[in-house]
Amino acid sequence: MSSYFNCAAYDDVDTTIRLGDNVVFLALKIKAKDTDMHLTLNPIQTRTLAKYLTAALTQIDFTDLANEEHFGDLTIQIEHDNSQYDDEEYAWAVPF
Repeated sequence: MSSYFNCAAYDDVDTTIRLGDNVVFLALKIKAKDTDMHLTLNPIQTRTLAKYLTAALTQIDFTDLANEEHFGDLTIQIEHDNSQYDDEEYAWAVPF
């Protein structure tokens, strides 16, 4: 068994979500730490993770974070069948 800890809260993260072959592939790249993380989930696992992340985020008071200038940025690219789509087209692609 392997365990890894990598705090990316204060670094810029480039994320790729690749859909295909009945799996969802997540790749996170933290440039400042020269670190790549990859995770492959089935659609039900991905949907469940997204649902509970959304529920957890309702517990956070985002007004308290408004002045947190030191947080890193997150960019996301969605790929499907070697094509790229913009955020608006897939903003609500997975219903909860």
